[in-house]
Formats: sequence, structure tokens, C-alpha cells
Amino acid sequence: MSGQLLFRPSGAPPYSHTRLVIHLADGSELCFVDPRKFGEAYLFSEAEGDTLVNPFALGPEPLDRGYTPARLRESLSGRKGPIKAVLLDQKVVAGLGNIYTDEALYRSGIHPLRPASSITGEEAERLAKSIREVLREAIRCRGTSAADRQYVTTAGTLGSFQERLDVYQRPAQPCPRCGAPIATAKIAGRTAHFCPECQI
Repeated sequence: MSGQLLFRPSGAPPYSHTRLVIHLADGSELCFVDPRKFGEAYLFSEAEGDTLVNPFALGPEPLDRGYTPARLRESLSGRKGPIKAVLLDQKVVAGLGNIYTDEALYRSGIHPLRPASSITGEEAERLAKSIREVLREAIRCRGTSAADRQYVTTAGTLGSFQERLDVYQRPAQPCPRCGAPIATAKIAGRTAHFCPECQI
């Protein structure tokens, strides 16, 4: 949630809270910095075979071609929990955190408290498209350095997707579409940001 992978040139001073150092051939290092000790690292050997076992049995990668609206809807069927909570489950879809879930739900016009099983085929199509758009934009912007500025790139610079956020960390500010104040709700222990008018 707040760890960082930071590149350190040869001879540069060490980073505080470094938990893992990968030494590179030119003397530089890739450091895993994790003040809150939430992160985990796994080492796999190619000698053991090409198939790497995923320790978390992650769900589908949303930027893969095989991630279709039908597949998304299938993973939501029978789930009565709020769509926001279900999307945060990494076994349902990999790589969606609080920020990108809020933004994708906003873009697709879906309220975060809606039961996941209530998502229609048309809504699943909009949602799958929004998830991919949000993730691709965030990658192009080199990530989101939100208000806490915990996230930085491997070069230690800030990402810029926070400049494109429509709802996340904008409580009480006007919705970019309709002007209604952005609302918040606690869902699955996380704060959801949404427009109470545009998202149904």
C-alpha cells in the first residue's frame, strides 16, 4: 500500500526502511523500501521450470486480451457484496486498488454500493472498458502520487495521474459532470469516493 521500488546508483546513500536490495551488475541497486512492512517478496527459479506459481492465485489481469466484459460479469455473478468491495478482491481482478476502483466505477456510472451481482451486461461492458482506460492512463502518467505522496516512481519522482482524478480524494468538491458534491462511504474498510447523482 505504501512500499516503493527505488533505483539507487552505485555509491548513493541508502534509503531508510529498505527491506530488500537487488544488486545489479553495474554496482547500482534496486531497493524495496517499505516503512509499514506490508510488502512481501517471492523468489522463483527459472531452473525449476517456466511456469511460476502465483502465491496469491490472483484473478485475471485486466489489460490482457482475455479480460472481456463477459468474464467480468461472470466473476461478479452470485456476489451480493458491494461492487467496490468485490473489485478490490485481487482474486476477482488483479491490480485494482482503491484509487483505480473509484475512478473506474465513476467513469462507468456505477454506484460503489451496488450489489456486484446486479451489474448488467451493458454495465459490465462499460466497467471493463473503464477499468482498462483508467489503468492505461495511470501507467502513461507513471502512477498516482496521491495526497500522502507515498508513491513515487523507481527514479523517486512523483506520478501525475492524481491530476486527472475525477472523484478519488475529492470529497465535497463538485462532480466534473454534474456539479453535485462528491460523496464518500466506508466500504470493505476503505473510503469510496463517488458522485451520488451520476453513479446509480
